[in-house]
Amino acid sequence: RGVMTGHEKEPLYGKTYLPRKFKIAVTVEGDNSLDLYINDIGLVALMEDDGQTLKGFNVVVGGGMGRTHRKETTFARAADHLGFVKPDDVLELCKAIVAVQRDHGNREVRANARMKYLVHTLGIHGFRNLVEEYFGKKIEPVQPMKQWKFTDWLGWHDQGDGKWFKGFYVDSGRIRDNKGGPQVKSALRQLVDDVGCDVILTPNQNIIVSEIPPEQKGLVDQILTKHGIEADESKLTPLHEGAIACAALPLCGLAITEAERVIPEYINRVHGLMDKMGLGDQELIFRMTGCPNGCGRPYMAELALVGSGPNTYQIWLGGTRELDGVGFSYLDMVKEKDLEATLEPIFALYKMKRKPSEGFGNFCKRVGKVQISDFAAKYKPGSYKDIVEGAGRVIGQGKMKSVKIDADIHTRLKVLAKQKKMTIGQLTTQYLLDGLFGQE
Repeated sequence: RGVMTGHEKEPLYGKTYLPRKFKIAVTVEGDNSLDLYINDIGLVALMEDDGQTLKGFNVVVGGGMGRTHRKETTFARAADHLGFVKPDDVLELCKAIVAVQRDHGNREVRANARMKYLVHTLGIHGFRNLVEEYFGKKIEPVQPMKQWKFTDWLGWHDQGDGKWFKGFYVDSGRIRDNKGGPQVKSALRQLVDDVGCDVILTPNQNIIVSEIPPEQKGLVDQILTKHGIEADESKLTPLHEGAIACAALPLCGLAITEAERVIPEYINRVHGLMDKMGLGDQELIFRMTGCPNGCGRPYMAELALVGSGPNTYQIWLGGTRELDGVGFSYLDMVKEKDLEATLEPIFALYKMKRKPSEGFGNFCKRVGKVQISDFAAKYKPGSYKDIVEGAGRVIGQGKMKSVKIDADIHTRLKVLAKQKKMTIGQLTTQYLLDGLFGQE
């Protein structure tokens, strides 16, 4: 198979270019802060045991987010693992993959022209065989690698070369001086002038300033504080770190409803509900888009709102905090005024049946749409107050029995119950289930 076309100006693309846009991402094992699996090609750098020598790359192919409501021939797709390639061959393998899409991608139906549809149609084994014909050799099996972790590198981090970098949150990535709010643009200007740092825009719409000597860390924090930017990332809610919104109205002609302009309000609403239900410290990747085209990568999120009409959203659940798989559509037409009422039973079920350390997205993926829907249909608003976390059922709705306990213990239980936003009976029941019956 010919990888290069012989075209004078575009030897790889040829005179017809590619059927659609083509995205490539590169990361190191364990760090999925860039949403590796949404890309046409994803490369994961692996090191030898000495930590200094590049071993090669695990390669994933066929990711993409774009879809259309009520058009089942379009869908979001997470990339598949293609194999492993050594450093000297990685460029040639990438060329072979591009050539396969160039020659075999769908050029007749634009909605199905991304490489994800070619991988889906052929299957990963068929796609691998076709790539190998262009590559000229067998692709090695995927190598073991560290478990994925999502982080956007907010806060201070050691670069490993004696210098430091700091990430800070920016609402929807808008670098501007907000009236009555953070002066992001002016802060960056002063950081570059006074500190001489480099500026990196993250895939999560935030900012990293790097190449900072240790003695200038305090100056960086002073500049950020002076300009109204949170110098202490711990002041953000757990929802802020993973929150993304697309531009939507008024900037995008495809937008059906709002996203970027309203996501600060929605973050506060969702976190307010979670906090009221005793889940305020729970990390959650929350994303929001004004249409189904997927620019805000909603389908990988643990919880996402996808515009489906004016002030109306499709709710997606079941993406994971590791960002390694697509979630599922839970409800199609939810009015913005009904958001809390719709999410309350889902959070209640999560609080009741989650496993230790199980994230919200992984929980939704495990129990599935049917169980969530069935629970929500029978749920009575406010009954989360009767749920003992991890008990697997609602506690306190049956006949209650009294037990005499020491007055000092009762006082301590009363304080703890208030802290956990529970009744004394609920807290005592939880302790009994945990200690005596292993959360029966």
